[in-house]
Amino acid sequence: MRPIVMIAVILIAVSPGFGQAPPEMPKALETPLPGSILNLLADEISGQMAYNNLVRLAGAPWLRDPAEFTATLYEAAEIHRLARGYGIETTRLERHPGSGKFDYPREAELWAWEPERKLLARLAADPALIARGSQSAEVQGELVYIPPLDEPARKKMLEPEARERYRGKLALMWSHAGSEVAQALDAAGIQAVISFNARERYFDPGQVVYSSGAYDKGQHLKLGMTVSWRQWSELLEDLQAGKKIVMKARAVIEQHDDKFETVYSWIPGTEPERKGVVFTAHLFEGYTKRGANDNMSGCVVQLEILRALSKLIAAGHLPRPRRTIHFIWPNEISGTYEFIKQHPGFPDSLSININMDMVGEGLRKNNSLFTMSECPGHLPSYLDGLARSVMNYVWRTNDIVYLPDAPRGRPGGQYFPRPLWEKNGSLDAFRFFIHRATGGSDHICFNNPSVAVPGIEFFTWPDQWYHADTDTPDKADPTQLKRVAFIGAACAWAAADCTDEMLPRLLDAVSAHGLARMAEREIPSALNRLARSGADRLAADLAAALNLVDFGARREIRALQSVREIATGSPASSSAIDGRIGQWEAYRGALRSMVLEAGRARAQRLGVPFREPSAGAERTKYQAVIPAIAPAIRGKEFNLARNPDYARYMKEHPDAWKELGLTAQQAQAVLNYVNGRRSIAEIRDDAAAETDEDVGLAAVAAYLALLKEFGWVTY
Repeated sequence: MRPIVMIAVILIAVSPGFGQAPPEMPKALETPLPGSILNLLADEISGQMAYNNLVRLAGAPWLRDPAEFTATLYEAAEIHRLARGYGIETTRLERHPGSGKFDYPREAELWAWEPERKLLARLAADPALIARGSQSAEVQGELVYIPPLDEPARKKMLEPEARERYRGKLALMWSHAGSEVAQALDAAGIQAVISFNARERYFDPGQVVYSSGAYDKGQHLKLGMTVSWRQWSELLEDLQAGKKIVMKARAVIEQHDDKFETVYSWIPGTEPERKGVVFTAHLFEGYTKRGANDNMSGCVVQLEILRALSKLIAAGHLPRPRRTIHFIWPNEISGTYEFIKQHPGFPDSLSININMDMVGEGLRKNNSLFTMSECPGHLPSYLDGLARSVMNYVWRTNDIVYLPDAPRGRPGGQYFPRPLWEKNGSLDAFRFFIHRATGGSDHICFNNPSVAVPGIEFFTWPDQWYHADTDTPDKADPTQLKRVAFIGAACAWAAADCTDEMLPRLLDAVSAHGLARMAEREIPSALNRLARSGADRLAADLAAALNLVDFGARREIRALQSVREIATGSPASSSAIDGRIGQWEAYRGALRSMVLEAGRARAQRLGVPFREPSAGAERTKYQAVIPAIAPAIRGKEFNLARNPDYARYMKEHPDAWKELGLTAQQAQAVLNYVNGRRSIAEIRDDAAAETDEDVGLAAVAAYLALLKEFGWVTY
């Protein structure tokens, strides 16, 4: 069969809709959940209530009350109070000491002192004024412009002439000083750096992004001040016009013991011993930056999901779910890891993680999309397809109305068919985008191979006010908050209470997403690799192309297998899952045949013999060796780089990756796929396909043997 025909057959075979939708649900709106539950969620979830809580929690980036550092931080106390006020008695506030200290700016001012005295910024009104890394200091001196310093320019700053020129002055610079630049400036006698930092300085010339610099070790250089682009450019204009400007800067920096404060709540399931759902939304990202979108929007959406589901259950409109739904509000990443450490075995009670980060901004106002970061390749899950189906529902009910299969709203005009919007929110159309797994937020804690719970991240991007002092509630949209809370609640409910009636549609959603994913990724990559191959590379490229489609099919089969974690376990559910997996095994064979046909055609075109790849003795050897994360590591240690033996080895072997025959990215992929079920040979195949690079089996085996020596893995 020709490759194009083969693809057409597969597209028809796995098109969505293998299970039957309920009669009231138009095909374009199909999700695993019946329309009655979707309507319950849409009616109960309030984006306005979420917005009101956003204002309570992050109405302005005010300075913290000193008592917060010895008692409870404001956000943790308020989230706990709100949840308990909703009658959710399972809510508790957990406190644990941190391992170090942190700096907190208490006071700061920046003045243009001469020729005219003028206050440019004060910390109480300009919370991003002080660059992290600054010391307590009060300095005054003439302002000088210093352009970016390359290595020769840094060396000149060490000369006596530079010290005569710059001693006691303040530098106007394009960016804050890193360690090498800071050392040069300090040697020259510069007392402070004044810089700007903005996402897009012409879009919002008044914003200031929270910044940092290497000012903590300077004898002369002690302060970094961040002003807006408008203020900075005006200072530069005055200097270039020949004006003499004297600046005065002052800061008081406090030091406090670090701590973890995590609010934890849960909706108990009737089968608490079975795998449930965990939501995460970080309350803190440091203690200076207090953003409305990043991430109080995720926190209030999570709170609204907890409130709405709890109320619907208490009222008897929804049954108590079979699986427990957990909600965690931690310090970003570090607090989530701490929570996992403090709750041994907690990951074993979870099927999925849904991470809410930066979800509340108005899409049109921010020129952005609502996006989802998928579960990573080493943790395939039904969650990707489930979430896609719910986001598609919101899109089709809050966007286009002109397609032939579009549900209809009011007659005439361009009304949304089933609008999810708030009276005081926007009427923006909904837009979403799904992409490969990324890091940067709390979902990576669960995706870590030491934890191994598949997690996704919801967020909006781009973000014009990301990490800026202008990340305030006026950028948020009650309509967007309602839609995101609806998506999260629907996904969680389907995962926590997957009935036999829902199961066929869930399998449809998982298969449909798998088909779209493979059609976008592995199939074109495999065929393009062969189309570009030369006579000397054809054998290797054919093996890699086969591995790519094998990898994609394995991922989708494993995603279907993950449905067993939440299914009822009835004979009907088991049969349905087995049947769908069997279909995908057939598709896998068809895809391999397609690639082999393409390889045969390429060999004929190149005029070289065609040979199918075969397993060698080395592969047979490593097929029997199955590594796992060591029990002493799983759920307790999360960062290989902090392992003393590993760190010492890497320091003693600066060319370690070259010696092993791996790149750092390939090595991380290898470690990710260690799960106690995959053999070394299978790990190699998965890592090679994920990176789409040649990865040597012997190199993988050597790397895993090294990790075994360090006690990170066991066989």
